[in-house]
Amino acid sequence: MIHAHHFFFTDLPGLQEEYEAFGFARVEDESQAVIVRELEWHAGFERRNGLRSMSGRLCYYLSDGDFGTSRGRGDWGLEVQEVLSLVWDAEHRNISYGKGPRFTPELLRFWIWHTFFPITLALEGEYMPMHVGAVEIDGAPVLFSAASFGGKSTLTDHFLQKGHALYSDDTLPIKRVGDDYLAYPSFPYHRPYRRPETLGEPFGNFARQPAPVRAIFELIPAAPDAAVTVTPVRGVERFNILHQSQFVRFAFLKHRRYAFALEMAKVVPVFQLTVPWDLKRLDEVYEAVRRHLETL
Repeated sequence: MIHAHHFFFTDLPGLQEEYEAFGFARVEDESQAVIVRELEWHAGFERRNGLRSMSGRLCYYLSDGDFGTSRGRGDWGLEVQEVLSLVWDAEHRNISYGKGPRFTPELLRFWIWHTFFPITLALEGEYMPMHVGAVEIDGAPVLFSAASFGGKSTLTDHFLQKGHALYSDDTLPIKRVGDDYLAYPSFPYHRPYRRPETLGEPFGNFARQPAPVRAIFELIPAAPDAAVTVTPVRGVERFNILHQSQFVRFAFLKHRRYAFALEMAKVVPVFQLTVPWDLKRLDEVYEAVRRHLETL
């Protein structure tokens, strides 16, 4: 599954064939099925809220009433100027899309899986998407957090080249189940380069099942000759790293976001990982992570 759901592109057979080629197992729970179809008719939302830039495009949130006070388990939309509009039908769990002059099926797939559906998961409250790279190490997901251009895609790529399964190249849904924080594999695409509006290339070694998060490493870029270090993070700083690593940062979700990070900080180990800014030293970083995980 992708983001813990099955997707059905009912009027775009090319996208559907590519999705089915990954061989995801079918599930019977209808709440995990998301139908994607072209918008036939919609009465429209009352408001376009807050012009902002995302992935190099200007975007509006669409809602009935103020976006910051009307959200919950309801309908909402996203307008990506010149590309498309997306509408979430909460009752039927469908995504409808309208085409702009620059629409392509590939851009539809990008905007749904990279941006629109992770935001939907956050708004509905069952999952908290994290802005991290994540790989499977010894059967459990390990997360890499960093600021923009902080090296998380590069380090994730290095682990993938070593044979580790991909959990996330960018956005990762996390769900609390009992005392565990389960990571759900995001989408089976990998982008080891910086280019907007693309998921990257299909990646076959993709994790198939959710699993409890084993650890989170915050990457600290350092001089090329710096030592590779792993430092445990405790107290408020652990909370700060988890809170700042969340993908969705709406102010009206701040209480939920704070509570999620606070409780997760009590359970999941967090470390700061010093990463020398030298690609030739990535093997040292890789070995440091592996050795440290063996001590947990």
